[in-house]
Amino acid sequence: MKKLFPFLFIVLFTFTGCEQSPVTNPKDYAAYLQSPPNTQLQQIDTELFFWKNKLTKTPGDMVAESKIAGLLTRRFGYSGDITEVHMADSLYRTVNYLNHTSSSGTFRSLAANCITQHRFLQAQLYIDSALALGDDKYISVLMEFDVAMELGNRYRARKALNSLADKNSFDYLIREAKYKDQVEGDLDAAILLMEKAWDKIKDNPTPALYLWIKSNLGDFYGHANRYRESYECYLEVLAKDPHYYHALKGIAWLAFSHDKDVANARKIVAYLQQRHPIPDYQLLLSQMAGLEQDSIRYKQHIDAFMATTQNELYGGMYNKYLFSIEADERNNAGRSLQIAQAEVAHRPTPEAFSWLAWAYCKNGDVQKAMETARLHVANKCFEPDALFYLGKIYQAGGEKKMARKYLKAAQESSFELGPVVSHEIKESLKAL
Repeated sequence: MKKLFPFLFIVLFTFTGCEQSPVTNPKDYAAYLQSPPNTQLQQIDTELFFWKNKLTKTPGDMVAESKIAGLLTRRFGYSGDITEVHMADSLYRTVNYLNHTSSSGTFRSLAANCITQHRFLQAQLYIDSALALGDDKYISVLMEFDVAMELGNRYRARKALNSLADKNSFDYLIREAKYKDQVEGDLDAAILLMEKAWDKIKDNPTPALYLWIKSNLGDFYGHANRYRESYECYLEVLAKDPHYYHALKGIAWLAFSHDKDVANARKIVAYLQQRHPIPDYQLLLSQMAGLEQDSIRYKQHIDAFMATTQNELYGGMYNKYLFSIEADERNNAGRSLQIAQAEVAHRPTPEAFSWLAWAYCKNGDVQKAMETARLHVANKCFEPDALFYLGKIYQAGGEKKMARKYLKAAQESSFELGPVVSHEIKESLKAL
């Protein structure tokens, strides 16, 4: 999901500028909006039925419990049902209680579930336990990197990466790409590494690897404003698995943010809501309503998102968007500060500090906002919304040169930020 922005700015916005040739074509993806029953989901359900029956006959069977937990985790990817993640977590904890001194596998599974739930500190504890046991250390080190990156611990992430012997392996390349992008801000180098990783596995018969890296390449190309290549990646993914919803969501964003084809973008999202009901789609629909200057529908979608994410099972999974809504949509400076402070305490990444700096600014403490930005965000976080926050903070502090620098950097990611924030950036630059 991309950056939100308040309707106050949306209603003032009429899209203007150079017309760009559309990238998406409904004929290319129409078949994927009328796809047959999800065979992947059916296969998972068949396996679940088998292992649940086995567990009924032999209560306490650790193999059956582990299999069920793994299948529930996979099922969540297609169903979007958050209860399945928690059911899997409960089963993994039961298994781990019995084999926590003999195998690191369950610790890693628990860590993976924690990552899904944005419980990163707990994930770190599980990975530390897996590393202490020492078996399958290579896999544990891979996850050590993943968790360290989520926690903003770039030094531990780098150390884990450097410990890997094969610097040309798929596992190394995709993680080096993530480091280049998120820590060094070198998107072009990250794409080259991802393309190299793709070459490694493009003939691999394992569908999951193909789908994961091709869809991620689609994301990376979009970030680099290589829209046609992004679109082609998503179509290739859907040709392999019509139910790979991340790719359809990517096409919906291309249709909306690049092509300004709200009608077809909305059709895709409507389909996704039927098949994969997660809160994210309400936010995307709110932006579409905003672009159309439909204040009633805009508020309906925001309210629907807020109501859904009140479910305690989501935990902190949607904090980024809750923060944005409270800070920018509802102008609830106090609540936005609470969310930012909690996120920094749990996950002290440069991105989380960008929320904190923006929250200070919204609360009128511009000096503290600028101090936080200088110490923890500038030259450390290259996310488009963080760059936007930096520009606005420096603008509020009267540092026009720095404001212009960061607003122009954010402007380069107009596609990611969406048309509404892009307009606000233009207006802010005019005011400098």
